Amino acid sequence: MKQGKARFILGASLLAAAVSARADWQLDPAASALYYVTSKASAVSEVNGFATLGGAIDAQGKATLGIDLASVQTNVEIRDQRMREIAFQTEQFPQATVTLQVDTAALDAMAAGSSATASHTALVDLHGVSQELTLDLQLIKLDADSVQVQNARPLIVAAGSFGLAEAVEQLREIAGLPAINPNVVVDFTLVYHQQ
Repeated sequence: MKQGKARFILGASLLAAAVSARADWQLDPAASALYYVTSKASAVSEVNGFATLGGAIDAQGKATLGIDLASVQTNVEIRDQRMREIAFQTEQFPQATVTLQVDTAALDAMAAGSSATASHTALVDLHGVSQELTLDLQLIKLDADSVQVQNARPLIVAAGSFGLAEAVEQLREIAGLPAINPNVVVDFTLVYHQQ
């Protein structure tokens, strides 16, 4: 009897572990993108992005996104260097992170092809400063094991909120520009696959 009970407990534990492991979702960097739009000299806007992203959604619903700030891409090599060294100071602050809580049960229950929109409070850690931002997200269940997360509404991030206003002013002076808008519009599409 004890042996049967032990087997049942072991089996139940293994099943729980398998379900828990199954609930983890990993970011697909090749299918994901994060961009931000800068504006300068009153009339010039440019799209910039990051080449290296990583992240996951764990079994408890903690979703994380890591952004390698040294992978910034502005399509101008000297500007990439200035962004790394002056704006982001990547030697001291190599990564930005975004974390938020999601309902994994609801995510698992979504039918393939369906979508849902919701507001989430995200904790953004950038340049040594942590701030909460409200994100309006659209989730699309691509198939049984894949979900796409994207903006449902544009996100505006103020450089000053993360201690970057002085760096923006320094970049303006170096480039000899009359102005650089200290606010950027952030857009992203993230694809996660269930493991």
